[in-house]
Amino acid sequence: MSTLSSAKLFGRVALLRRQVLVRQFVRRTITGALAVAALVVAAGLSTYALFLAIRVMFGDLGATLAISALYLAVAIILLIYTMRDTTSPELEALSEMEAAALEEITADAQGAAQMLSAAGHRIENLGSSVTLGIGVLSALRKLLASRKP
Repeated sequence: MSTLSSAKLFGRVALLRRQVLVRQFVRRTITGALAVAALVVAAGLSTYALFLAIRVMFGDLGATLAISALYLAVAIILLIYTMRDTTSPELEALSEMEAAALEEITADAQGAAQMLSAAGHRIENLGSSVTLGIGVLSALRKLLASRKP
């Protein structure tokens, strides 16, 4: 595979992987925003109802502390859920393809560098041969010039 086609393959695979990541991000963002809106409405109504229900048992301060502890527990659970890392088979496959394409580009680049290095050595050998040939011709010319009376 040539370096150009390897680079194109790597670019396509990397672009596909990024598109999947962006789609996941957008889906999560929209879902999260809707969840937060619903949670705010439900939390407001349920907080008021819960406060009215437990105010008699705990008093005003106790009821407020109990409700805030409940919200803290919910917030911690939601934070843990949000921070978990999701993996999808599609994303894993694209990641592997991206790594393989990058290896192919690297191998092609190394092959091209080796070909250029070999060509440089051949040119260097040719230059040495030409220099030696010019030196031999110059020596022969001097020998022929010294033989002429």
